Amino acid sequence: MLQEILHLASAATYDFRVTACPQDPLKRNFAEWVPYYRLKWAISRVLQPRRILEIGVRFGYSAAAFLDASPGATYLGIDNDSETYGGHKGAVQWARRITGGAAAEYLIADSQQMVEFPGGAYDLVHIDGQQDGVGSIQDLRKALGRAKYILVDGFFWTRENFLHVSEFLYRYRDLLQSVVVIPGYAGELLITPLRVQSPNGPVASSAALRHTYTESYYLQDCGGFDSYKNDKGLHLSDWRLRSVADLADLAPVGRALDLGCGRGEISVHLARIGHEVLAIDYSDSAIALARAAAAENADQPAKIAFHCGDVNEAPFSGRYDVAVASDLVEHMSPGELDRLYSRVASHLSPQGVFVVHTFPNLWYYTYEYKRRLREARKLQAYLPIEPRSRYEELMHINEQSPRVLRRQLQTYFGHVLLWFAAHSLENRFENLERRFSVAEMRSAGDLFAVASHSPIDRRALLDGLAMRPISALKEVSLVVRQKPASVPAGSRFRVQVRLLNQSGGELKSQPPNPIHLSYHCYSLNGELIVFDGLRTRIPVAKPGLAVNISMDLEAPAAQGRCRFRLTLVQEGVRWFDEIPEGPFEDCWIEVVELGV
Repeated sequence: MLQEILHLASAATYDFRVTACPQDPLKRNFAEWVPYYRLKWAISRVLQPRRILEIGVRFGYSAAAFLDASPGATYLGIDNDSETYGGHKGAVQWARRITGGAAAEYLIADSQQMVEFPGGAYDLVHIDGQQDGVGSIQDLRKALGRAKYILVDGFFWTRENFLHVSEFLYRYRDLLQSVVVIPGYAGELLITPLRVQSPNGPVASSAALRHTYTESYYLQDCGGFDSYKNDKGLHLSDWRLRSVADLADLAPVGRALDLGCGRGEISVHLARIGHEVLAIDYSDSAIALARAAAAENADQPAKIAFHCGDVNEAPFSGRYDVAVASDLVEHMSPGELDRLYSRVASHLSPQGVFVVHTFPNLWYYTYEYKRRLREARKLQAYLPIEPRSRYEELMHINEQSPRVLRRQLQTYFGHVLLWFAAHSLENRFENLERRFSVAEMRSAGDLFAVASHSPIDRRALLDGLAMRPISALKEVSLVVRQKPASVPAGSRFRVQVRLLNQSGGELKSQPPNPIHLSYHCYSLNGELIVFDGLRTRIPVAKPGLAVNISMDLEAPAAQGRCRFRLTLVQEGVRWFDEIPEGPFEDCWIEVVELGV
């Protein structure tokens, strides 16, 4: 198609000057515009649109070219009839004059004020390139799902427009079938959308968006998808998931709710440390992925019961010791949240904990990002006008400010602790240690909240999240449950171990002195090959409970029979591989040539 368009444009005799306005203040450019409008003529001749919509008409030169090439088409032009963005007051009257013999109509209006374009579907929507980045993106969004083809005028007209239109292509790439760039006077961008409508207006409830929670979303966009694809939640390497799990670990072990469980990593974690879990999500894709994670990792899959349905219709029963809403509340309307919080409150045990995480902190987008945009403009630097991803725009129907989140939780829970965290989440509990300034609160991307029927002591919570130095682990045992007989030299592999904690305290991979699984490696004759083995985080090991862990190891480069001493190490304190201070177990593994 592209070659046909270029060939027709180069051979065309169409000359827009025949009907150009003599009073056009830019008539000095007419000669160099001839190939520009021949290209538009050629595009229309190849596409043969029956219905054309143009945003930004000016004197109607594009309209005349389109209709000359496709004389049977109907045309609607929308123009705000002003001097802004390359327009000219009164120019649309000339457009009416030169297209008077065709089925052409004109509407004087600002397309930016429209929720959607009038007139239903079109074969070709032509978007004027001489507008700001916000205008371009908004018009392009409205054209999605309404146009067989979208032609963006002036793709290379300004750097700003190029960057913002490119941002649109990146944001909505999954809704585009093809994109063709045609260089020239100002550059044309010919987009072929998929025939999928992306909602542009607000929705009343999460039910309207149920169909958007697809496997593609969970495996390509939803936070933590990389680690899920790597090990199906075996290790909580995503900081968001890890933070939520750490907070859930503060609750007594018993019965747990995972509300909006998504891919199921938190459900698997809760089951691993001993909870009986009810995992709920209204997405079929989410439940399928969560079941796969449970089958991959949980020794006792029966500890997780899955329910595919609305969290407000799920069959709660009895009391729960912990409830988790990880990145759920921004996807639900205020009314839906009222009902959910009421249900959770009525089923939460007296000492139970309700853990909430949400992104974004609405203050970040409302105040901080706008400030950054202003600073970027001063420096002539580029930032996207819209910081949200397409999925955020589509799915976040109720982004939370700290005041709204706290107030709504306090309606149903007697005690609520809320804090801010930077989106990297590396210092996710810093705001519990010290009060943030207003600037820090605005710039923090994430909000955490813990709600309960019992008082929440900030210092006790921080202490519960910390791992302090210990001297010995005499009542802790480590048992190898499964190991490979042989591994290739230099390869990474896993050993399944069981950690039983019969001491009086919790063991966890938390600062300031996290406890990890690790190992030393010795040769057959007892020579030390590796002292500091790879570290594996452990799920919280509560007193009296056992946890099953998949431990990472790395084979040495040399071949031969090796003894791996598996044990625990507390960073900055000591190793626990001596009797009677701590647990360890030796396992022999043959290291063989790669490929054997």
